[in-house]
Amino acid sequence: MGGEKSMRAMVEERSEQTEIERWKAVSELRKMGRSAVEYLIINLWDNDNWVRMAAVDALGAIGDKRAYDHLVKMLDDQDHDVRFASVIALGELGDTRALGPLSKACFDPNCYVRTIAEETLEKFNIK
Repeated sequence: MGGEKSMRAMVEERSEQTEIERWKAVSELRKMGRSAVEYLIINLWDNDNWVRMAAVDALGAIGDKRAYDHLVKMLDDQDHDVRFASVIALGELGDTRALGPLSKACFDPNCYVRTIAEETLEKFNIK
């Protein structure tokens, strides 16, 4: 419960924090594991791409299936680094529902996103 309190405090303080402070807070949430998933999802909609990318990365590393729908939405993010991280995170989740969205990501305008999407799909096909 103490961990939950500190997560709430982090989220409530967001409006007063700089982008770097928000990025650090999201990075700390990653260490809390599954109990931080809902708070990480909130951070997917931050206006700073580094904060969004940190949240995506943390959700992929945690591997909680509750993040799936949110990570799929991030494949349409305006920032190619966030889309890149989303492809990796979906691969880490290992959810076969991601095959369609990952196939679509193979046509992303950014060559790095396309490449990682193709590599991630290959890993799914091996299993």
